[in-house]
Amino acid sequence: MLYINNMNNKTYKWYRMGIAFFVAAMMSIAVSLDNTWLALSSVVIGMIFMAVVRSKTKRIVDEREVMVRQKAAQMTYAIFAPTIGLGSLLLMLLADESNYFLEAMGIVLSYLTLFQIALFSIFLVFYNRKHGGHGEE
Repeated sequence: MLYINNMNNKTYKWYRMGIAFFVAAMMSIAVSLDNTWLALSSVVIGMIFMAVVRSKTKRIVDEREVMVRQKAAQMTYAIFAPTIGLGSLLLMLLADESNYFLEAMGIVLSYLTLFQIALFSIFLVFYNRKHGGHGEE
C-alpha cells in the first residue's frame, strides 16, 4: 500500500514525474514487445496511482490562479470552436466523388463543434443559475 500523508506541491511534482516515467517506460516496453495488454495495464495503473497521489495532496489555489484558468479556458473555446467549425466547412466544401473521406471528416468535425457549443451553453446556464444569475446573459 502506498502511504502518503498530506504532501506539498514539490513532493507532488516528484511523484507525478515518477509516475509519468513509469508509464513512459512501460509503454516503450509494450510497443517494442507489441503487447497491447501491457500498454493498457500500465496506463490504468498510472492513472490509479495519479488519483491516489492527487487525493493526498493539499493544493492551495488562490483567486489569481482561478482567474487565469478561467481566462485560458475562455480563450481556448473562443479560438477552438470557430477554427474547428470553419475547418469542417472547408473539408465538406472540398469533398468530391474521389475524396469522400473529406466529407466524412467534415461531418464528424461539425458534430464535434455542435457538441462543444451545446456543452458550453448547458454549463453556462447551469453555472449562471448556480451562482445567482437569473437569465441576464
